[in-house]
Amino acid sequence: MVTIGLPFYNAEKYLALAIESVLQQTYTDWELLLLDDGSTDNSLSIAQSYAQKDSRIRVLSDSKNRKSGYRHNQAAQLTKTKYLAKMDADDIMHPNRIARQVEILETHSEIDVLGTNAYIINDDNKVIGMRYPIDSEERLEQVKDFMQPTIMAKTEWFLANPYDIEAIRLEDAELWYRTHSKYHFVRLNEPLLFYREVGNNYYKKYFLAQQSKAYIFSKYPNESYWKHYFRANFLKGIVYRIAHIFGMEQRLVNRRNVKISPVKPYTAYQDENKTI
Repeated sequence: MVTIGLPFYNAEKYLALAIESVLQQTYTDWELLLLDDGSTDNSLSIAQSYAQKDSRIRVLSDSKNRKSGYRHNQAAQLTKTKYLAKMDADDIMHPNRIARQVEILETHSEIDVLGTNAYIINDDNKVIGMRYPIDSEERLEQVKDFMQPTIMAKTEWFLANPYDIEAIRLEDAELWYRTHSKYHFVRLNEPLLFYREVGNNYYKKYFLAQQSKAYIFSKYPNESYWKHYFRANFLKGIVYRIAHIFGMEQRLVNRRNVKISPVKPYTAYQDENKTI
């Protein structure tokens, strides 16, 4: 059995589609933890409506806004299954995602954390690219970090390596930096998630990450990696801000990804057995 941890905050526009993609999984022995982070829109009602219809879905809400790191740690603490998978409220799972990751983790005991490749979609659910180039979808590649909502690992790994809730907006980056040298991180180059990137005020994510700069430098003094990280992050924010002013932000977002032929997303949609 697998637990899927899905924190959400004011995600009423996308949450139902995210939940529906879990319901469409070919692997059916799962529990979905929907963790409300103090939403002020209709998100909580949407989550509760699904929980009333499917006993595998559990909703937790304390009406407080504690940020994503806290909610991810909470998911691990509440999980009673062998594996825990991550999911974001605005993304969509490929129907084979959970089955494929369980299969690989069960047959490759040396892997500690397993991520996947991802299709990139825009606000209209249109596929605009793929995150990583691939030679073969079966290829397993050792990596140092992940796209957060693609990962699965043993629950005990998340309990032993909690997110640092003080590293606001950088919880996942800090976790990978802290753990990658001690564990075996692998990415399956098969795209098993539809990851949403919307070029509207995208520059803000780069500037917001700067708020953790002082904390990170106090935790990792004299670490050149973080000096470079924040410098590059700030420069990206400036570039995206300029692009936003001239209405070109989505174009920059699209360039982050690998272009794919029109056949590829069509095949992915066929696998979903419905139009996304």
